[in-house]
Amino acid sequence: MPLRLTDVLATLGLFGGPPPGPPPGRFVRPTVPDDVAAAAGALPPPARARVLDPLARDEAPPRPGRPRILDLPAGSDGAGGTGPPARQVDERTCGAAVLTMLLLAGDPRRALEVARWPAGPAEAFAEMQRTFHARTTRGVAGLPTWPAAFGTPPWGAAGAARYGPVRYAHRVVGGRTRARVLDAALAAAGAGVPVPLYTGGDLGRGVTTAVPRHVVLLSAVRDGVATLYEPSSAKLHAVPASALVAPQPAPRDRGALVAAFGGWPHVVWALLPRDARG
Repeated sequence: MPLRLTDVLATLGLFGGPPPGPPPGRFVRPTVPDDVAAAAGALPPPARARVLDPLARDEAPPRPGRPRILDLPAGSDGAGGTGPPARQVDERTCGAAVLTMLLLAGDPRRALEVARWPAGPAEAFAEMQRTFHARTTRGVAGLPTWPAAFGTPPWGAAGAARYGPVRYAHRVVGGRTRARVLDAALAAAGAGVPVPLYTGGDLGRGVTTAVPRHVVLLSAVRDGVATLYEPSSAKLHAVPASALVAPQPAPRDRGALVAAFGGWPHVVWALLPRDARG
């Protein structure tokens, strides 16, 4: 198996440690304020559904190997209430797009703001991405400089990630703790809390491909199937949860995993829920 940079980091004890313990019990969806519920109720059904459920988790998941577009919340000016695709604004903002969708999924009021944005939901989504990107790429004392072309570093994303009151910690995915981190990610998503995942390559293709290169969002796990939002295509993908954890996925699953991971073969970092604050 090709050596992954994250295996080296995990062996050296860098950016690792046990998965943080999330709050006990099953997570619940964010409460919808009465005024937001009333405003959403006045929208066309597709728009109302996306305001209250930005990640389409209440809908049937996509079929494995047949991803579908995830559209943004849109007001009545959308085509039948259907918004534009939830696509990252440029090659550097995959992490920012994921953080934006995470925020919208945990905050119905912000999702309604996107639907009502005067310049349209696509511009709202782009502006939120730019804000997150600027916020998460600032230098952090004690941590290595992150090339701007590589987008959002995991530690920057962890500091900004919010799903309602839930906050996050970052963990490298490699070495002996790899399975524990990925199991924790699947458990969190299965309990209702989406988990940002960084994907990348291995040292066999060079150091620049072995660092975290792309970000996707593990949005749900149901009946052994994991759903992931991939921001460069604005699509929801379904893959077997067991394939996501397997050190060497079965050949039949590799193509679907690479597509769901934005063209990369491995999960190399994860943001895991660590606590909830009011």
